[in-house]
Amino acid sequence: MHLLIRSTFINLFVLAACISATAQPTTFQVVSKTIEKQLPYQAGVEVNIEGEKAEIIVESWEENEVKVIIELIAKHPDRTVAERDLEAIKFGIDQHGEMIYFRNYISPDNGQPQPEAQLKALYTVYMPNDCPLYLKNHFGEATVSNLTSLLRLQAEFTNILLNDLHGTTSVRTRFGDVTGSNLSGDVDINARRSDITLSDISGNFDITSEYGIVKLFTDRSSLNLNIDAKRSDVYFFDPQPSIYGYTLTAHYGTITAPTDLKFNYLENNSSITKAVFQPTNELASISIKISFGDIIIRNP
Repeated sequence: MHLLIRSTFINLFVLAACISATAQPTTFQVVSKTIEKQLPYQAGVEVNIEGEKAEIIVESWEENEVKVIIELIAKHPDRTVAERDLEAIKFGIDQHGEMIYFRNYISPDNGQPQPEAQLKALYTVYMPNDCPLYLKNHFGEATVSNLTSLLRLQAEFTNILLNDLHGTTSVRTRFGDVTGSNLSGDVDINARRSDITLSDISGNFDITSEYGIVKLFTDRSSLNLNIDAKRSDVYFFDPQPSIYGYTLTAHYGTITAPTDLKFNYLENNSSITKAVFQPTNELASISIKISFGDIIIRNP
């Protein structure tokens, strides 16, 4: 194992902050510290990441190690303030048995004021694709790609990007949009005040949405999909939507579909609409239940 810490002081980093034609641009002093560490990996090891005001990128690689690069950044017009507040970003890199922990949080030292600088942590994590990952983040971004085992992700005020995940994926998020592509396996997403956009998906999907928009883009996908949405709209796009079987329920909402989907309406009144469609050769089963929202099925 080795630990490498680099400190970088970047002066006179200019950000355009022209609020009006006569306003002067704000000149920020940027202070940063970079930490690198590699840890051995073996089957059974799990990586845990917990970030605060962090942008986290997790990717797979061929090495039989886990590598993390953490860059801590403080920006303020006064360099002295930036240097002082950088020390308020605490970090930890630890391994206890089969658990590897990466963590950062904001905590001023005793006697120091609350930070005035803009603070941020940038994570880049490389690990084997079969390594399970637990990721938690507040106020930032999270990107996870090319994993085949287990992902558990919990976030607030964090935009989430998922790519090429094949295994078991569980996401819990508030106030952060979820975008995913090429996802397969068992996927469970619970989102509140967050939009969900997924494409090229297959497997078993359970989606719970409240106060958001759900958009799904498929193309003859082998899919078992269950959506429970409240005060959310659900869009389902597929070139041949009639190859899927549907069970749709809308409480105080509407169902819109192409004309070749000949739904059997079990109920259809001002408060509830229930519709089912069973094709001759069902490729996938789609169940959507919404309250105070609309279901829209379209050709892309």
